[in-house]
Amino acid sequence: MKWNTFNRLKKIRNKFGSQQFGKITQKLLALSFHEMGYTHIVERGVQGVDIDIKGEEGKRYAIEVKTTNKSSINLSSDNIQALLDRSKDSYLPVIAILRLRIFENWVLARTPISEISTSNILIDRLRAYRMISLESKLEPAFDYVVEKHFEETLKKGESYLKEQLNKIGIETRDF
Repeated sequence: MKWNTFNRLKKIRNKFGSQQFGKITQKLLALSFHEMGYTHIVERGVQGVDIDIKGEEGKRYAIEVKTTNKSSINLSSDNIQALLDRSKDSYLPVIAILRLRIFENWVLARTPISEISTSNILIDRLRAYRMISLESKLEPAFDYVVEKHFEETLKKGESYLKEQLNKIGIETRDF
């Protein structure tokens, strides 16, 4: 991620705290997928996987989003079950991780869920399952989306991003 993107994200996290930052980042990621041309995007604020997307020759991805500044992430049994449930509907399970450190980018891991347990998982362990082609397209889209929406997000937080998602036709679910 660009230096400016990193600094903007730090300002958002510092203003809204880690929990809200995760929700904000999830919405920025959904907007980034839209920017990349994905269709049928569903962003969930509460239950189930965080984001569903469909694109690229009909491929479907169910994405669990994690943000951290540590070297590991925590997947709950609910996270794993939600990914398993979506895989029954022909969605490929993906874990999207953004470690908020300089020169870090999104890691998108198409993880065999059967190999994941509920615990702290080292990010480096998931790198073996990286979707490098998708990550390389996501990086400039995410930088652009953060730059475009930074000022209003800093003022209004998650509610502003939810308005933007709805405005462009991305379905949001808060139940």
